[in-house]
Amino acid sequence: HNMLGYARRMEPRLEDVDVNETVNQTISLLENYARINNIEIKTRLQADLPIIASDQSQLQQVFLNLISNAIDAIGKDGLVEIESRSSDSMINVRITDNGHGIPRDQQKKVFDPFFTTKQGDKGTGLGLWVTYSIIEKLGGSISLGSRPGTGTTFTVKIPNITPEKK
Repeated sequence: HNMLGYARRMEPRLEDVDVNETVNQTISLLENYARINNIEIKTRLQADLPIIASDQSQLQQVFLNLISNAIDAIGKDGLVEIESRSSDSMINVRITDNGHGIPRDQQKKVFDPFFTTKQGDKGTGLGLWVTYSIIEKLGGSISLGSRPGTGTTFTVKIPNITPEKK
């Protein structure tokens, strides 16, 4: 499958990245989709988050996949919360939805290629696999916490790398 080769080839291009700005740009791309489904997107973004050396377009792809999945998981009438904060070595971004949650037996498979929980022909099963691949290439990690009936939280950890002085 072409998509698999494509995802493996994308080498990160390091640039100065404002993670909060990237999150906000991604939200603006998905605002209408959320609004027509009566889903509110709330943010709690750490004000003094450092600028990091990372790949902005790849991070935006990660946030796009995770936020649109959160909206899909809710369906109608719900809440997506996005939080950012920094620790010494990582920037943490948490995306939480109040959808149906992911059944425990499926949680280990969500990052596998071609695995989808979406009904019918709605999902390719590549979004979270691509997301996982990007985050791994950037030296970070992604984890999931989900309880059926209460929703899901994805936590993305991105290395807090100070950009080189120009």
